[in-house]
Amino acid sequence: MAGLALAAPACTPPETTPADEPCPAGTEDFEGRCVDPTARYEPDERIDHDNVVAYGEPLQVLELPEPPRSGFRLIAPPITLDPGEEILTCVSWPYPEIDRTLVYAARVYATPGLHHSNVIAKPPSETLGPNPYPECHPGADDPFSELPAVIPDVLFASSTQVTGREDLVLSPGLAFRIDPTREVSTNYHLLNTSSEPQRIEVAYDFFTMPEEALVNEVAPFAMQVSDFLVPPHSKQDIGATCRVYGGTVVTMMPHYHQFSERFTTDLVTPEGDSTPIYEDEGFDIESDIRVFDPPIELGDFDSFRFTCSVNNTTDHDITFGLGENEMCVLFGYLYPVEKQVVGFSKFQGEKCQSFQIGLFR
Repeated sequence: MAGLALAAPACTPPETTPADEPCPAGTEDFEGRCVDPTARYEPDERIDHDNVVAYGEPLQVLELPEPPRSGFRLIAPPITLDPGEEILTCVSWPYPEIDRTLVYAARVYATPGLHHSNVIAKPPSETLGPNPYPECHPGADDPFSELPAVIPDVLFASSTQVTGREDLVLSPGLAFRIDPTREVSTNYHLLNTSSEPQRIEVAYDFFTMPEEALVNEVAPFAMQVSDFLVPPHSKQDIGATCRVYGGTVVTMMPHYHQFSERFTTDLVTPEGDSTPIYEDEGFDIESDIRVFDPPIELGDFDSFRFTCSVNNTTDHDITFGLGENEMCVLFGYLYPVEKQVVGFSKFQGEKCQSFQIGLFR
């Protein structure tokens, strides 16, 4: 089977560019050199060697570059789905041995068929022990199941139905910290929308940086409407206004399905003034990750108002869920970590409940 080439080598030699000339497309000026942003802190010589954890048959479709020289790679077992088949399962990995624990960039490689995956890390279960890799104990991929006693690390959240390669690259000096004594798992949602059987392959790279390069440690935040009902052949805005607790937002992305025609987020002050900060027009296979430069400064009593404009073109009600249903979720990273927040509205129209879980870290 022909391979699907997705990326240049993980660490390409940096180019030096005269000060009055811009860096080539796809690179950035970092310390006087033009570099691939994901290779910003890559060392000249490899420091992490046995840093790939893979399960299942060897990849046949994806053609991956070399693994990160500082960091690690996780490869999911390939799965073949029949036409129209959809599954939601969990995949888990142990951390390989790595030298550094600050992740500044992450990447997913995916063939068509990955609907979405949220890669998290939590301590092994006290009662069940480590996950039966690559399978999972019940609840291993649920980031909210043990809050606030266990606050999960969120390593990557992919855009809906993204195909090829998607990168999350934080600005220089920013990173999130991982704990290698934990174990990694993802709620793995696959959907074959084609008329032929489809082999789905997925892999992830995580790039780490030295401690002395850290300026601000970031933490994930998430907000969602947990349930709603949109009648057949009708349109409805689904969303909520959730309080934040200050800090600085550096990235943002939505999660929704094919029935949402638009996703927006506004920053709302206590006085009711609003400023649009994110907009995405409809469902596609492109990346929806937005990195803010400059970042967004939050007040201690500001709120996020996020909205999914849902168009139910079916003959049945649409609720929160998979298949011919919808979701409406806002995700991102902010700093400092003590400002980490989760918020949810139990049902459309009900008040959002926000919790500053960063206080429990």
